[in-house]
Amino acid sequence: AVLLVLGIFNAALQWDLFSPRVEAVLYGLFGSCLALAGIGVAMTFVIGVQEVVAAFRRLQVSAEPVTEASRGAYAKVILSSLIGLLALVTLCGTLNVLVLRHRQQVFEQVAREQLEIFGPRLAGLVGELGGPPRARVPEGLYQIIRSLDNLSFIQRSTVYLPDPDEPSALWGYTAWREYRAEDGFARFYAAKEFEKGMAASFTGSSKDLERLNQARDFTVFYPLNNETLQLIGILRIDGNPRENFREYSW
Repeated sequence: AVLLVLGIFNAALQWDLFSPRVEAVLYGLFGSCLALAGIGVAMTFVIGVQEVVAAFRRLQVSAEPVTEASRGAYAKVILSSLIGLLALVTLCGTLNVLVLRHRQQVFEQVAREQLEIFGPRLAGLVGELGGPPRARVPEGLYQIIRSLDNLSFIQRSTVYLPDPDEPSALWGYTAWREYRAEDGFARFYAAKEFEKGMAASFTGSSKDLERLNQARDFTVFYPLNNETLQLIGILRIDGNPRENFREYSW
C-alpha cells in the first residue's frame, strides 16, 4: 500500500525525488508485492475451500462464540494508517522541493558555463545583423543555436530581438530544423509574462531580466550586449527537465 501511494503521487506530481534507478527498484518491489499478494489470495482460497469441506465433514458447530473487534479499534487502525501515509507523502514532497531546487541550481550553473563560451560569439553575430532578418539568417548564428540545442541538458534555445518600430513587439528565432535559407526571425507581440519582461528589458529596465532569472524553473535568460554594453538581444535557454542533473556536482 505504501509503494502504491508513493507511485501514485510520484506520477501525479512528477516528483524528482527518486532517480530512474530507484524508481526501477521501487517498481520492481511493487511488482513483487503484487505477485506475492496474488499467491496469497490463491492460497487463501484453497485453504478456505479445505476448511469448508472439513466443516461439512465434522458437522459440528463451535460452541464458543467468536468475539469481534470493536468498531473503535478498526477506526483507530485505519486512522493511524492514513496519518502515517499522509506524513510520508508530506515528507517526500518536502524532500522533492529540496532536490528540485538543487537540480535547478545545477542546470543554471552548467548553462552559464556554456554561455560564457557561446554568448560573446552569439552577441557579435547579432550585432552584425542590423535588424531582425525574416530569411537568410547567418549560418554561424544557426550553428551556435543548434550546438546549444544538441546539449543533453538543453531542450530549446531561442534568440529574441527588439522590434525597431514597436516596443511591445519582439522577434524570435529557433533552430528547429536543418538550416534553410527561407527560415528567419518571426515577429510577435509580447503577451506572456516573460515576453513582457524581455520587452521591458529592451527599453532599459534591467530589473525585469534579473527578475526572470530569479524564477525557480529550468530557464535562463542571457543578455546579448554590444561593445558599448547596450542590450541588443536576449538568448533564452529552456532546460531539459528529463536530464539527470544528479550526475553533476559542485
